[in-house]
Amino acid sequence: MIVFLALLVLAFAAAAVVTGTRTVPDGHVGLVVRRFGIRSNRDDPRVSHLDGPGPQAGILNENTRTWLPWGLYDVRFVPQTYVPIGTVGLVVAKAGAQRPPHEPLAAYVECDRFQDGARFLAGGGQRGPQLEVLTSGHYAINPFIFDVLTVETLGGEEREGIVAADLREVDVKVGETGVVITRLGQRPPGDWNETGRGVGGHWGFQLPWRFLEGGGQVGVQSETLDEGGTYAINPWFAHVVKIPSRVLVLQWTAERRSADNLDASLDQIVLDVQGHTVRMSLKQTLRIPPEAAPRLVRRFGDLGGGASARAAAGRIPVQQFVEKELGAAVVGYFRGIAATYRIQEFITRYNEVGLELKDHVRQALGPTGVIALETTLEEFECDEPEVNRMRREIALVAEKRRKEEALTELLNLRRDNERIIVDIEAQKLRLRDEENRVSHDEQRRLIELFGKEHVQLERVLALLADIPVPDVVMGDATGLGSGIPLANIKDLVLNLARRANHTVDPHPDYTELEATELEDET
Repeated sequence: MIVFLALLVLAFAAAAVVTGTRTVPDGHVGLVVRRFGIRSNRDDPRVSHLDGPGPQAGILNENTRTWLPWGLYDVRFVPQTYVPIGTVGLVVAKAGAQRPPHEPLAAYVECDRFQDGARFLAGGGQRGPQLEVLTSGHYAINPFIFDVLTVETLGGEEREGIVAADLREVDVKVGETGVVITRLGQRPPGDWNETGRGVGGHWGFQLPWRFLEGGGQVGVQSETLDEGGTYAINPWFAHVVKIPSRVLVLQWTAERRSADNLDASLDQIVLDVQGHTVRMSLKQTLRIPPEAAPRLVRRFGDLGGGASARAAAGRIPVQQFVEKELGAAVVGYFRGIAATYRIQEFITRYNEVGLELKDHVRQALGPTGVIALETTLEEFECDEPEVNRMRREIALVAEKRRKEEALTELLNLRRDNERIIVDIEAQKLRLRDEENRVSHDEQRRLIELFGKEHVQLERVLALLADIPVPDVVMGDATGLGSGIPLANIKDLVLNLARRANHTVDPHPDYTELEATELEDET
C-alpha cells in the first residue's frame, strides 16, 4: 500500500512537471496570466509586475522552456510585434501611471524598446502615446501593456490621429532640406520670425526626450535634416516639411501649368506703357539654402503635416513665397516702369530694364536668405505691329553697334600689341648698347693692365682658334699652300708670340680713342 501511494505521488509529480513546462515557439512570446493570489498595493491594477493575480508584465521569450506551477498560471502564445522596413511603430501604453492632462505624450522610461514591461511599470511609465518609436524589426512586446500601431495593424483606419501614411520614415532626398516642426517643447520668444534654438544630442529629432530635456522649443526649428538621409521621427512629436534646395526655374508665361507647380501663380507680364499694351515673359532661377528654409516655413506656414497634405506640404510655403515675395517684387518693379517710361524709351532701354530688374530682385530677396541667380527678360510683344517693327529695327541697330564696338576693341588690342612689340625692341636695343658699353669698359681696363700689344695678341689668337681647319687632308694636298697661306700664318703667330714675351708696361697711357681703335683692328 505504501509503495502504491508513493508511486501515485510520483505520477502526480511527473504529470505536474510535464503539464507545467511551457516551450515558446520561434517568433512568438508567451503571455502569462496568474489565476489567483494577493495583489500588492504597489502593483499596477491592470497588469501585475509583482506576481499578483491577473495578466503578468513579464513574458516568455521565444525558443525558451519555462516551468510554471500547473493550475496556477495560464500561458498562451502570440506572434512577436513586427514593424516593416521603411516604417516606424508607435506605442500606446494601456497600463501604468496616469499621464498629466497637459502632457499630450507620456514621459520617457527606459525599458529596452518596450520589451521589458515590468521595468516600464516599476519606473513610473505612463499610459497613453509614447515618445519613443520602434524602427523596423521584430520585438518581444507584451500586448497586455502596449498596443503598437504599424502600417499593417492600421490598414486603412485611423487611430490616435494616425493613419498608415504617417508611419513612413522621413526620406529627405538629395536637393531637399527637411524643416522640422515640433509639437512639444518650451514656448519660443514672441518674435514671429524667430525659429527654435538648436539643441544637441537628439540625433535629428529621433530622440525626442533628449530634445525636451535640452530645453527644445515648440514650432519651426532652426536645425534642419540633411539631404540624402532617412529619419525615424515620431509623428506625434513632430512633422517634417521638405523644402527644395536645388536650383529652381520659375517662369512668368502665358502657358497653362498645373496647380502643383511652384510658379503656378505667375502669369505673363502685361504692361500699359503710354497707352500701348506690352506682353513679356520672364525666367528667374533661384536657390533656397538650408539655413533659409526654416524662416521660409516660419513666415509662410505649411499644411500641418497631416497625411492628406503630406505630398503638398513642402510646396505650399515655396508657392506662397513665389507669389507674395518674388512675384510682388517683379510686379512692383514693372508698375514703376509703366508709370515713368514712354514707349520709345521703353523700347530703346529694354536691355537696361532687364539689368535693373535683376538687381531689384536680388535686393528684394536678400532679407529672406533666398539666392537669386539669373533673371532673364525675354523679348516683348506689343499688340500694335508698328511697335514690334520699331523694336526689331532698334535691335538690328544695336546689334550693328555691338559688332562695331567689338571690331574697334579688336583694333585697339592689335594697336596695343604693336606698341608692346616696339617697346620690346627698344628694350633690346638699350640692352645691346649697355652690353657694348660694358665690353668697351672691360677692353679699356685690359689695355691699362697688360698693354695694347698683349691684348692684340690675345684677340688674334682667339680669331685663329675659330678658323675651321680640317682634321685630315685626303688626296693631293699640293694645292693646299696656294689656297691657305700657312707660311704667312706661321710667321704671324711667331712674331706675335715674340712681341707678347716683351715686358708689358703695367701703366700704359692709352686713351679711350686708342682702345676703340684697338677694338676695331681686332
